[in-house]
Amino acid sequence: MLDDQAFLRKEFTSLTLYTRRLATYNHRLDRLLFNKLNQKAWLDHVMPFAAPPMTHYVAGRHLVELARPDERLEFSAILSLVRDKGELFLKPAAGGHAQGALRLADVPEGLRVNGVTVDPQEWLNDFLRQKPNAYTVSEIIRQGTWSETFFPPTLNTLRVLTGTHFSSHSPVILAATMKMGRPETYPTDNWKIGRGGISALVDPVNGVLGPGLSYDRENRRRQVNERHPTSGVQIRNAFIPNWELVRSRMLKLASQLPYPGLIGWDVALTDDDIVIVEANTTPSLAIHESHASLKRTAEQRAFWAEMGI
Repeated sequence: MLDDQAFLRKEFTSLTLYTRRLATYNHRLDRLLFNKLNQKAWLDHVMPFAAPPMTHYVAGRHLVELARPDERLEFSAILSLVRDKGELFLKPAAGGHAQGALRLADVPEGLRVNGVTVDPQEWLNDFLRQKPNAYTVSEIIRQGTWSETFFPPTLNTLRVLTGTHFSSHSPVILAATMKMGRPETYPTDNWKIGRGGISALVDPVNGVLGPGLSYDRENRRRQVNERHPTSGVQIRNAFIPNWELVRSRMLKLASQLPYPGLIGWDVALTDDDIVIVEANTTPSLAIHESHASLKRTAEQRAFWAEMGI
């Protein structure tokens, strides 16, 4: 996914070196916030209006409601919840890369799971056979008009890479990249190192997007997109509304982390604020480095120097 010249100039981070340094320098953050249930509890305290709308989690064959943890429901109650809410989103509390993500919708024909209509009881039995411990259950995040226009069926999120300095605990935004779903990525916007959706680098100063980047399966190469190939919406030079607010929120969250380190935040942009979808304590650099080096600025180089990268 690298540009040819970027590859020749070695403008990328060694995966082996990065993995080793992350294991050393990020281990306290990883232990604390790797699990999405822990993330929800932390965000509910430090920035509650930006916490994800998680309502339940799966414990064995039961549902535990976060607001009333003493009460356990049979997991079959998930079908009633879907009927009440219209849609729900389920995903593993400790998963990544959108693996296991399920968007459930109540439809007249039964239950729609990731766009496919199924018999509710059959899906319920199949799901429980997988022993889905610690799956989280959330209401659907309603994104803002701006991000929705790129590809309405998915929640199109901003990936913000923040570093909290080990020397001073001061925060820095190391990179930001806008992710956009495609039909093959539904129900998420997962970029998956070029095999899924589209990503566009964001200028951290003004919130302006560069061109979209996706993977050309036929030619097995990176593909630059001026517009979203499905919706036709312009990507290059689009700018994120309320960027200063988004930027300040992310810097504040990074400064409130109990330990210094590196976080890749998935951020939903609403019409007037943000919602943190999840915090990745082992963030991939590929989505950012496929666009540009992460050592372009003195601010970036100073943080990586502290990690020995």
